[in-house]
Amino acid sequence: MSDPRDAGFYRAWMSSRTVSRRGLFRGLLSTGKQAIKQAQPPSAKLPVRTVARPPQAVTEPAFLQQCDGCGHCVQACPVGIISVQERVALLAIDYAECDFCGACTQACESGALDERVPMDISLRPVISAQCLGRLDDMCRMCEIACPRTAIFFNQQNQPVVDDKKCNGCGKCKLVCYHGDIALSLKHHDS
Repeated sequence: MSDPRDAGFYRAWMSSRTVSRRGLFRGLLSTGKQAIKQAQPPSAKLPVRTVARPPQAVTEPAFLQQCDGCGHCVQACPVGIISVQERVALLAIDYAECDFCGACTQACESGALDERVPMDISLRPVISAQCLGRLDDMCRMCEIACPRTAIFFNQQNQPVVDDKKCNGCGKCKLVCYHGDIALSLKHHDS
């Protein structure tokens, strides 16, 4: 049983196949790239913040380690928007806005809330397409109520949120009597 493919067959087969320099290098270097990927240790995925935390909360991995669910921040909050669920503190801006008084940070003994962290809750307003301010210039409640002037309406009557000015207090959501503003997490830290 001899193989009908002899040297002539392979010579003819290779003459019709050309390999470019790019293809040659890609083939040679792809094995090296795979070896590098296999040699790297699998990086553990850091937890990403999925719920709002009290102001001045440290990054999410550190917060989950340090917050022991003691409830001191809950008791210190004068507006009652902090609660403890699953042994960690979270923030719910449904009935009152955060006034950034800092009482929760001062009450925190575990280090999960730190005075060196900027006063930002990481919540940002998302304004729905049904916003009455988009239709006419009669409703500007969110723009008027924003203590940091982070919300404004442009010349086309479209609401604009300045992320640099917004600290996520939630006042815009509460003053919108149509319910056209929701608060969403901005992922700036892991």
